Amino acid sequence: MSNSESHPQKAKFSDMRFQVGQRVQLVLEGAGSHKQYTSVIGWVEAEFLMLRVPQEDGWIVHLREGMNVEVRLFSGLSIFTFKSRINTLLLNPRNYMLMSFPEDIFETPMRSHLRVRTNLPLEILNSDSTEHNLGNFHLHDISGGGASVVGPHQLGNVDSSVKMRLRFDLQSTGKSESVDMTGTIQNVELVHRANQPHTKPEYQHGIRFHEPDARVVLFVHELKQRAD
Repeated sequence: MSNSESHPQKAKFSDMRFQVGQRVQLVLEGAGSHKQYTSVIGWVEAEFLMLRVPQEDGWIVHLREGMNVEVRLFSGLSIFTFKSRINTLLLNPRNYMLMSFPEDIFETPMRSHLRVRTNLPLEILNSDSTEHNLGNFHLHDISGGGASVVGPHQLGNVDSSVKMRLRFDLQSTGKSESVDMTGTIQNVELVHRANQPHTKPEYQHGIRFHEPDARVVLFVHELKQRAD
């Protein structure tokens, strides 16, 4: 288990807030635990699930009836997992599959304090330094509860507020997100770019978010998975 997650606990089907069109991850059995993403078509509770057959590079992924898979669903601030079996593949004309209804479902809360490195550009929407151009800022690292923001000038003094906009793609949902976050500056220091001591120093701000956002927590989780 990734250290971005807490210990799993038993959950009910209703806890997942399953929805038609929702994106789920399939971990296929076999060497390498190959992962695919697909979407929910529907279900009959206690009987079966109906999912689209996943595609990769425009081609249907080769699956077989009787194959056991692990299904992962991201909902709120948790990851839900359960085992399922592909009972029937119906490739023409709709490309969907009927799968066994989950018996044991586990919920694993994602840790909002996990911090990962990134160089994601961001937009500063508002700060105490209104006399400056608010462009050319980027994230040095980020967690669900805060971020380290680097840029050409100081955004404000310690304890002042900053509003920023993050844009990123979530593989788990298949969506491009635009998230506005407001936070408080905890500290500010002058830093040089890595391995470039003769360049003009930049300002690095430690910012604590006022409220966590589930999309940001999931983004951090995905960055951690890629780094591992």
